[in-house]
Order: sequence, then structure tokens, then C-alpha cells
Amino acid sequence: MGEDFMKVSIQYKDVRADFEGKPEDVYKSIIFFMEKVMPSYSLASKISYSVGIQDLIEKLKEYLAYNQAEGFFLLKPLNTLSVSEAIMLLCTKRYLEHGLGLTESPSINASELAKSIAKPEKTISGKLSLLLRKGYIRRLDRGDYVITMLGIKEFVEGKVEKA
Repeated sequence: MGEDFMKVSIQYKDVRADFEGKPEDVYKSIIFFMEKVMPSYSLASKISYSVGIQDLIEKLKEYLAYNQAEGFFLLKPLNTLSVSEAIMLLCTKRYLEHGLGLTESPSINASELAKSIAKPEKTISGKLSLLLRKGYIRRLDRGDYVITMLGIKEFVEGKVEKA
């Protein structure tokens, strides 16, 4: 390595960057990193929301339980919840099952929801449209639905409509 070579490592929380090359190039890279990446990372870490499987199970202990033979099962009849809450609970249950490797996909379809909730598919479709507009669920291209982080947050905080 000649005199015109520089190597610098920067670590901020869990973000790490390594720079090497000519001193003027390394300097520019560091400045770009400090001006662009650091503020974006700092802002994103302040507003990000995620929930671990363990935490989610704890937050849903009044709704769900688990045993080896059945997997996750409901503690409350779905007819004690609003249709929107029932959909959100079933979507969250599927999310958990997928997270624990019990199902291949975190998604669920309208006919499966209608059968589980014992409501007409038209009723379920209407509520799915509402939940989609609010950003609580996302529609996949094959007609399945998956819960979003916003949906999980709103559901565990009891903010899903009761009607």
C-alpha cells in the first residue's frame, strides 16, 4: 500500500461503514455518510415500529393460546368480536404461525376468513376493503391478505373499530 491509501471504519449503533482508497475519496465518502446516512438512520430508528414474536404472543394472551397438538387456538369466540377485529385477530394469528414456522405463508384469503368468522364472504370483503384503505392489511396479487406492522400495532392497542 502506498502513501495515497487510507482505510477508515465508522460504527454508529448498529450501522457500520468501511471506507478505503485515496484520502480525498475516503474523505468525500465519510462526509456523504455523515450528512446523508446518519440523519436518515437516526430519524428512521426513532419512528420505526416492530414487534417480536415473543412480545406479540404476550400482547395477545387474552385472545390466543398455544399447545403442541393444536398449535395456536382462540380463547374467545370470534362472534364476541367485531368483524374487523375478528379479521385482524385471524390475520395476526396467521402472522404468528408463519413467524414460528407453523405455516408456509403469513397470508389468509377471504373465503377462509368468512368460514372462520361465520359471515358471508361479501361482508368479509367489505371489511377487508376498509382495512386495506386504513393500511392495516395488504392484498397480495393472488387474492390473499397479510397483516401489516401498522395493523398489528393498531390491533394490539385496541384501536380497530368495534362495529
